[in-house]
Amino acid sequence: MRIHSVSPSRIVRALLFCVPFVVAAGCGGGGASSGTGAVPISNGLCDPGTAVQLARPSSGQFGVSTGTGVIEIVANGNSNNLYSSYTMYDVILQSNFGQQIVTSPLNLTSDPGGPKPYASDYYYSANLNGQTLQSGATYSAYLNIFNSPCQQPFPLGSFST
Repeated sequence: MRIHSVSPSRIVRALLFCVPFVVAAGCGGGGASSGTGAVPISNGLCDPGTAVQLARPSSGQFGVSTGTGVIEIVANGNSNNLYSSYTMYDVILQSNFGQQIVTSPLNLTSDPGGPKPYASDYYYSANLNGQTLQSGATYSAYLNIFNSPCQQPFPLGSFST
């Protein structure tokens, strides 16, 4: 009786043959993003793959209302991790008093009157889900990929109430 086995070199050759086709299939493009792409893999910084900053409130802004219910960010372009998987991101607000607010997942939004720091501006918003900002606090905002192994949220800027 002969036991069938596959040599390791045949497996390696088969994998090397298939990998370019799998990669090419994953690079198919065009169309609008549903924002539900795969979670970007990172064990370090929660990298959006592009320049991104606070839009509303803006970084460095003072006197932000404690009743603010939405955080808006602006990113450069739509050929990046953030655009392809924005529903996997949220914003973390950390106050100098120790309060932490985690927003809803991001939504793609329109803001014709928003800041225009980049050649191609894309806006995203996140709700505070009824959580209230503390008066007289300074908040640092971070972009986070939830359910991800990334260890360090991406800094967006800070503002004060």
